[in-house]
Amino acid sequence: MFFNSHRTTSLAVSLFGALFNFALAVRLLGAWRSFKWEPESEWESSEYSISKDGVHLVWALLCAYFVAASVICLFGLAGIVRGKASFVRIYRDYIVGDFVFGTLFAAIGSYAAFRPSVRSSICELLSRQPDTLRDFIDLGLTLENCEPWFERGVFVFMIVLIVITVIRLHFVLALSSYYTILISHQGFHLSSHTPHYERIYILPVHSMANKARCTSDVDLQFVDAPVYAPVPLTHVSSQVAEELLANATEAWVSRLHSAQHVRPPSLSLARHQSVDLGSGAGQTADLISLENEKA
Repeated sequence: MFFNSHRTTSLAVSLFGALFNFALAVRLLGAWRSFKWEPESEWESSEYSISKDGVHLVWALLCAYFVAASVICLFGLAGIVRGKASFVRIYRDYIVGDFVFGTLFAAIGSYAAFRPSVRSSICELLSRQPDTLRDFIDLGLTLENCEPWFERGVFVFMIVLIVITVIRLHFVLALSSYYTILISHQGFHLSSHTPHYERIYILPVHSMANKARCTSDVDLQFVDAPVYAPVPLTHVSSQVAEELLANATEAWVSRLHSAQHVRPPSLSLARHQSVDLGSGAGQTADLISLENEKA
């Protein structure tokens, strides 16, 4: 139930993000076409000036950002539906970065909007764009009340920003929790079916020929079967260990964890060649396979 709630929340967030970002990108592209700019003109204020190319560059970057955000949200939606942890990780990293960047950018923009010089510059820019200003008439924005309208709008924007930040933080935590549960679920599923490999050393048959002569007649019927005796090399002297390593052949055995609780573990031999099956394999206990030979 807990897993399903996080999955449902993540699905809703990814779907909403894909549609919302795509709608913003389309809206910006439409506004770009309707935006009018006098040739060879600049937006000048008492502190700085912005050229037409600079505004176009910022506009293009915003459009590209929202298009990329929509694509990543669709990518995350596909990962959540199909249960792909790699897709969900990419979407999670994006949504965390977008949350941090968006919150910081909105806070800086809100701080700048409180400055009277910024509000007067925005109103001056709107006075040169009658088509854009006409879209805000329904909201009560005119050239006469432009600066007071923006001052009130900043306060409303701050309240809305706080609410949106709390909601987005909830969605980020839900997606992170879903990704953690998904990784744990897939890791448990893989660990229960993937064999663990241990390194062993197989002694040649002739190295134990002398000991085979000492066996009794009762034990001779078992000398053809190999006997696996777990003998860690740390439990023998260094001279014996060097002799065993010089004459032994390195190999690997696989051990299934799921079979250990039902029956004795079955060891499947895999000759070691040039492939290293794990960086920590050298730290496992070394086993010596002892084989006897008929006299």
